Amino acid sequence: MIAMTRRAAIAGGIALSARPTLAQGWPGKPIRFLVPYPVGGIVDIVARAVAEPMVTELGQPIVVDPRPGANSTLATAMIPQAPADGYTWVIATLAHVVAPLLQPVSYDPLKDFQGVALVAVANSVATVNADLPVRDLKELVAYGRANPGKLNYLNPGNGSSIHLACELLKSEAKFDMTSVPYRGIPPGMTDLLEGRLQVGLLPGPLALQHVQAGKLRAIGFIGRQRSRILPDVPTFTEQGFGEAEVMSWYTIAVRAGTPGDIVRRIHDAAMKVTAQPETRDRLDKASCEVPAPRTPTEVQALYAADFARYGKLVKEAGIKGES
Repeated sequence: MIAMTRRAAIAGGIALSARPTLAQGWPGKPIRFLVPYPVGGIVDIVARAVAEPMVTELGQPIVVDPRPGANSTLATAMIPQAPADGYTWVIATLAHVVAPLLQPVSYDPLKDFQGVALVAVANSVATVNADLPVRDLKELVAYGRANPGKLNYLNPGNGSSIHLACELLKSEAKFDMTSVPYRGIPPGMTDLLEGRLQVGLLPGPLALQHVQAGKLRAIGFIGRQRSRILPDVPTFTEQGFGEAEVMSWYTIAVRAGTPGDIVRRIHDAAMKVTAQPETRDRLDKASCEVPAPRTPTEVQALYAADFARYGKLVKEAGIKGES
């Protein structure tokens, strides 16, 4: 009897080991990669920089599908409606966890999604108009405290990483700075350059252009290390303001319930292509860098941590959605 049980167990073990995993036959058709922002924007650029080389890794076309609208929630809401089979992705940014704090949405940003891979983070440079007598973050804080109502910053959209970083800086350093909202960075640049705005957090290449022209002064860098193009500008952390840093992340997400081996297949392919110099160069030109790898579990934890962190900030700062 014991021998028969042992033989049955061995036979069962052979059967289990021979059973193909779901990922072995996946993908068997093209993949749809939703982008919640317009063609040509930074999110679209990041999605294409990652998706195009992943075609080779996965052996199927990846169709990048921009679906802007509803403060990035239009495309995001399509994921919970898709099958949990790994054939529909979305590039989830910080707005994935912030937008639901500002407006009603039809989904739960944590329960309805599975984070797959952290593929990029965007870097920003804190700049001030060159006429402002400020050369670093401490001087900015001191000026704001001494001149209440005199500092205005470019807010490219409520709930954006730039908006959140400025509000965090105000909260942590206890000084006065007023949000002036625009629909994106470009509409506010003239006001910043001409001094009607005093402060702007900008992508590195844009900041460099105006710093070199003498119109703006760079006073702080949000990133793990100093900017390659502005190496003399200390980071927020170096200046003692690390708590005000906002990591503007870009991740691949799928519907919750997608089989784990398919999630790992997507993750592994994403990590392989983001390690390639060509991909890193494309991301660098978009003022992004490839962060240290995170597992799908760690990406999901990132969503939860930032949802809690910015939920607290949104409540304390009284941040509202776009009107």
